[in-house]
Amino acid sequence: MQEIDYLKWILNSDFLQEGDRALTMVEPSDLLHDEQRVDIKNDTRSILDMKLYCFNTPDKNVNKLFPFFNQRRDEPTAPEGLNSFCDYILLVQHINGLFVFFLEMKRGVTSGAEKQIDASCTFFDFILKSAERIKEENDFPEFDVRQIKYRKLIIKEDRCNKRITKDKDVENLDLSVVNTHACYKEFRPIPYCR
Repeated sequence: MQEIDYLKWILNSDFLQEGDRALTMVEPSDLLHDEQRVDIKNDTRSILDMKLYCFNTPDKNVNKLFPFFNQRRDEPTAPEGLNSFCDYILLVQHINGLFVFFLEMKRGVTSGAEKQIDASCTFFDFILKSAERIKEENDFPEFDVRQIKYRKLIIKEDRCNKRITKDKDVENLDLSVVNTHACYKEFRPIPYCR
């Protein structure tokens, strides 16, 4: 078993994207912006598998994601930021281990995106601690949470080729912090898998 299979076994499959949209991220249209659609591409043998979990669609109810948190809209309402979460979590099984991408799509201003990503990282820390706690009784004793790497990205819509993030731009990034990845229709995770 690989790490990606073990986490798929743990995570709620209602959020897993499957079928023809298994690796497509969508930011729905609003009053100011058209729909943004970004396909995740794998053009290397170094990536063995990918799973995309979606948390930004209306049918993905926040009550289902955080059933133990206050969901009230009247007094006392939920504390500010309690139910924040990023749009997508992408699991990438690379030959060098598992990478967890926290992806927040933005077309305009990116304010608040870092807080959403940080909240998602806190949630995933709990998932990994749970995976570590139950690994022996689930026949995966070699699971090692220390081998899993986080990548935190704001996927910023950019239609101009001069500003789109290139592989060489990623080489000098501090991958322990939230970075902005400018793209239009495609995202390739491989440069972040180091």
